[in-house]
Amino acid sequence: MVCNEIFLYFSQYRKEGYIIMTDKEQLYFDALQEIAERLGHSIEHPISVSLLCLQLGISNDEKGRIFVAFNQVLRKNAPKELEVEKFKIALEDVNPKFGEFNDKVVCGLIKAFSLHYIPSLYSFARTLN
Repeated sequence: MVCNEIFLYFSQYRKEGYIIMTDKEQLYFDALQEIAERLGHSIEHPISVSLLCLQLGISNDEKGRIFVAFNQVLRKNAPKELEVEKFKIALEDVNPKFGEFNDKVVCGLIKAFSLHYIPSLYSFARTLN
């Protein structure tokens, strides 16, 4: 259960401190995560940006700022100049804690955003392992 491990590691910390879910919220989250995992969701192959954000402790506001940051990376670079490191720097600009994400997590975010929000990122995302 890699997703559960990542959730436990990242999701408890936010800018303001620790998140505490009510029992009911935790059940909803667990149910969503279990269904998504059954459908093949993982860091390497995300099927939901929002679930991935929940698992990584990314707030809805930060999700929007990541969308903007990833679009800025695309605007500032030709397709052949795109590198995972440029997206990692963009994530760190959104929240310094996100600079701790390993390349696997950054690639997962790139893939998720390319599928759901930034179609112009899809061709680059397909090159990622």
